[in-house]
Amino acid sequence: MIGKRLIYLCIALTAVACENDIQAVMEFDSKKAAVENGTNIEAIFSQNGKTNAKLIAPAMERSLDKPSYVKFKQGLKVLMFNDTLGVESTLTADTGRYMEDEGSIFLTKNVVVVNKKGDRLNTDELNWDPKKKVFYSTKEVFIKTPTDSLHGWGLIANEDFTDRKIINVSGPITVQDSLSMQ
Repeated sequence: MIGKRLIYLCIALTAVACENDIQAVMEFDSKKAAVENGTNIEAIFSQNGKTNAKLIAPAMERSLDKPSYVKFKQGLKVLMFNDTLGVESTLTADTGRYMEDEGSIFLTKNVVVVNKKGDRLNTDELNWDPKKKVFYSTKEVFIKTPTDSLHGWGLIANEDFTDRKIINVSGPITVQDSLSMQ
């Protein structure tokens, strides 16, 4: 009789000890569900009915918590188009983060922008504001054109990288003679 009671007591204690707090389970579940993952990403971006960019990435992670963002931990490539869908510039980076509420993009590690003229920007950190269609950085930048190599810290440039300004230039600069331009 005492043996049966002891068995029933052990079973009851085990059942009570295994009980899950439903609130804790729901919180864990909501945190787990607050992230979406994707692989082999291809996304087309358009404004006012015009395609203006294509993003290609091996993987992405999207957080649904506020502030919501999309991370590209395995790199990304963006092709930026003109009105006739010609590629104006390409952008690649080892990592990136898109802040959905702000619409801003932060790129890091081996960031490279190349425009259709062959001008190339290399930096380790670049911000991109698609609304204003500008790139900017406070970090070290290297620009290589068919005729020059520029180096400095800080940059502001338009999206197709045809109009750019290095904030603190370093190294030799080639200045074209204004008389030879006539």
